[in-house]
Amino acid sequence: MEGRRLLTKSEFIRGLDCVRRAWLDVHRPDLKTPIGLAVRDRMETGKSLGRLARLRYPHGKFVENPGADAQSAAGVTLSHIHSGVDCLFEATFIAGERMARLDVLHQLPDGGWSVDEAKSSTIKEPKKIDEDKLLDLAYQFHTARDAGVDVKVARLILVDGTYAWPGGIYDHDAILGTIDLTEMCEESGARVLEHSKFLAGVLASPSEPEVEKNTHCKSCDYFTHCHANSPKHDLIFLPRITPKAVNELRAKGYQSILDIPEDEKLTDARRRMRAVIVNGTPSIGDGLGAALDAIAFPAAFIDYESSNPAFPMYPGTRPYQQICFQWSAHVMATPDSEPVHREYLAENREDPRVDFCRELWDVVKDCPSIVHYTGFEITQLKAMVADGIPLAEELLDAIQTRSVDLEKIVSEHVYLEEFQGRTSIKVVLPALVPTMSYKELLIADGTAAAAGFRKMLDPATAPKDSKEIRVALLAYCCQDTLAMVEIYRALRRLAVR
Repeated sequence: MEGRRLLTKSEFIRGLDCVRRAWLDVHRPDLKTPIGLAVRDRMETGKSLGRLARLRYPHGKFVENPGADAQSAAGVTLSHIHSGVDCLFEATFIAGERMARLDVLHQLPDGGWSVDEAKSSTIKEPKKIDEDKLLDLAYQFHTARDAGVDVKVARLILVDGTYAWPGGIYDHDAILGTIDLTEMCEESGARVLEHSKFLAGVLASPSEPEVEKNTHCKSCDYFTHCHANSPKHDLIFLPRITPKAVNELRAKGYQSILDIPEDEKLTDARRRMRAVIVNGTPSIGDGLGAALDAIAFPAAFIDYESSNPAFPMYPGTRPYQQICFQWSAHVMATPDSEPVHREYLAENREDPRVDFCRELWDVVKDCPSIVHYTGFEITQLKAMVADGIPLAEELLDAIQTRSVDLEKIVSEHVYLEEFQGRTSIKVVLPALVPTMSYKELLIADGTAAAAGFRKMLDPATAPKDSKEIRVALLAYCCQDTLAMVEIYRALRRLAVR
């Protein structure tokens, strides 16, 4: 037993999609993308929900884990069980190559045990639970059972997304609920065992495993490392391509978009991308000029930021409800004028939506065009109308009747090689305006902005840090609307080529 490497639950889950990713986590963590503000925020949310979930078990006892040694913790766990403790937190079990540390293990009236795992997702029907959440629970369930514990029930503790927080201390019985997944976990036993044995062998090897590279790689922490020798125009970058479609093209002998012949059957978007890459020239649609000429001035280029915390920040709101806390607007009087910047950022822990709408209305009410990027702004206004926020209905009517979706103009009329099958503003901006990017910003995406906003208002955050985050939030949202202005200008230049 001494020196034997044990597989953890997190490794098991990370290895479901890609065993190479799990191997790199263990052997080459130096290659991993550094953890950002948004990831740290999610980790803290998970810890907070775990603490709240434990309040549901007032007689629970923590398993001491001297030196963080799994063997010792497993021994202490069994000692507690044999001594009659009926509820344990962080109960640790070892079965074969597997090690599991359970959120909650509590005894049922018939003497059996239930494994309860807390997750930060919302309650839904068992068949709609994400596969990784189910297998996470199944791993814990079967490891404890295979270690000799009479486990009869497996449940997830999840957030009730319908709960309207009245203010005050969060009620753990109201904001959390459980769903029983025992039957589904029972059915997953063979898969848990098979994958665990395979993955444990992979992780014990000093050699980096070879795996099939496909679309799942694009969001991986190790993309740069694993694709260092891949074709520049890998098939995975084709717009809306599925893993199956990638494999079908590879089976025909194509490894790069450059390899695809002109007569190959492709969607219009993929055919356009292929033509741009093969010909080495951008695709500029004939309708670009007309689409831009339809923008009436003065025009307001707007962007929102919102936060959707698991723990509601404002009375009457629900877990994970999007709450808009910031906007930026650049207003252009004419197509050639310099934009005038206006902005709003909530300053305290009061619901910001009333001020958000009032101040934004003052900016856009007289603008015949309201320019945005994707439909996010419209979606958020519909939610605020449903919640009865003053002026939200007027804003919604204005933006729907005067809407100009700049992303739609780009996706319908323009394609550059640098887009790599995407049209998000983070991709389009540096391609069309090489002098601008988000790389130097402290906060550089919406998820980080939401996490930063919550940290800025957290009483535990030092005033100096709060001030720094506020400056970063303002800079990021301003960048988004200035980016739209510069993209608009770049499109105008393309239209007259």
